[in-house]
Amino acid sequence: MEQRVREFAFLSVMRGCGFGMIAIVTTMLALGNQPDMSLKFGGFSLLLMSFILILKAARAHAVPWRSTEVWIMLRPDDRPPETLAAGLIAEARREAFLVYAYRSAIMAGLLLALAMLVTAFR
Repeated sequence: MEQRVREFAFLSVMRGCGFGMIAIVTTMLALGNQPDMSLKFGGFSLLLMSFILILKAARAHAVPWRSTEVWIMLRPDDRPPETLAAGLIAEARREAFLVYAYRSAIMAGLLLALAMLVTAFR
C-alpha cells in the first residue's frame, strides 16, 4: 500500500514536470537560431521549475490529501486507512517534489554551463 502511494506520487510529479518540460523545450526550439539564448532560457526555466518544486515540497503537508492526484489515482482497495493517508500521501509527494527539484536543478546547471561554453567560443 505504501509503495503504491509512493509510485503514484512520483508518477503525478513526473507528469507535471513533463508538461513543464514540453513548454521549456518548445521555447528553446523556437530560439534555435540563437543557441546561447536558447540554452540560457532552458537553464533559467529549469531553475525556476526547481524552485517551484521545492516550494511545493515545503507545502506538501498543507494540501488536503483527498484532493491530491495521488488519492484520485489509487483504487479504493489500494487506499490507505484515513488515519494514515494524510501522512503517507504528504510524505510521498514531498519526496517526489524534492527528487524532481534536484533533477531539474542538475539539468539547469548543465544547460547554463553549456550556454557559457557556447558564449565563450562564439
